[in-house]
Amino acid sequence: MHRGLSIFSEHIVREPQGERKNPFEIDQQPLVLRLSKHARGAPMLPMTLLVLLAVLPAHAADQNVALKAEGAVIYARYCVGCHGVNGDGKGAAADMLIVKPRDFTQGIFKFRSTPSGTLPTDEDLYKIISRGVYRTSMPEWSLLTERERLAVIQYVKGFYPEWESRGAGTPIFIPMPPATLGSPEAVARGKELYALLECSTCHGTSGHGDGPSAAGLQPDIWGNPQKPFDFTKGQLKSGPNPQDVFRTFMTGINGTAMPSYYDIFAEPDGDNIREGDAWNLVSYIISLRAPVAVARKDVNP
Repeated sequence: MHRGLSIFSEHIVREPQGERKNPFEIDQQPLVLRLSKHARGAPMLPMTLLVLLAVLPAHAADQNVALKAEGAVIYARYCVGCHGVNGDGKGAAADMLIVKPRDFTQGIFKFRSTPSGTLPTDEDLYKIISRGVYRTSMPEWSLLTERERLAVIQYVKGFYPEWESRGAGTPIFIPMPPATLGSPEAVARGKELYALLECSTCHGTSGHGDGPSAAGLQPDIWGNPQKPFDFTKGQLKSGPNPQDVFRTFMTGINGTAMPSYYDIFAEPDGDNIREGDAWNLVSYIISLRAPVAVARKDVNP
């Protein structure tokens, strides 16, 4: 423990029980008035603590600058080849990749826990760096230490000029899957929702990504061709778990034709949409993987 904090703790303990105050409560009175009260005999905070409180903001700023500097080194070593020197996704290898590297300068991120149109949290970015993006050239970076990942996150955020002023969105709560997940009843209800929400328009009746609108989708916001996901091929790019599917329904995928269904599922009308229907849709989406696995088993015993 920092010596100043230790002294502060001792100071609080020694105060009479009836006079103890929350040490994090903000005193709204002017500093001069508070000092004048101390001068009239009120117990003063330890000088070490006053010095500590004075230097903490500057210390935090220095820490952030140091972390960004470390991030710049990590980025230059491992990221610049795809994402480019300027973070615009135009690295030397970008033209050779089918799935193009993310352009950080626009502040648009597909995979997040935050509402549609908002910036991701540091934790969102940490997850992407840690496990990569499935079926793309973005690998998992387990070779990086925790500090190195946090450092490169701070550096990457700097490519978008408005990050500091906008800040990350508030994460959408993702509950644990219910016990009914994957049950025949949940899958059947999910199939009804798949039709009701017109998911087949893009993803196709059987989930192969071949719906009537699939061929006519405009390029995404980065100018890349869009192709609806084929649910029969397994896990989403953003993760393999039921929670990942649930999150995608709730957040949508920024920069693409995949919208957010948060407003629909968060406030069910009790008629067309019922409580727990988001998980029923997840059950159906996951069930679409099974027939392909069975078919392959029959063909290749």
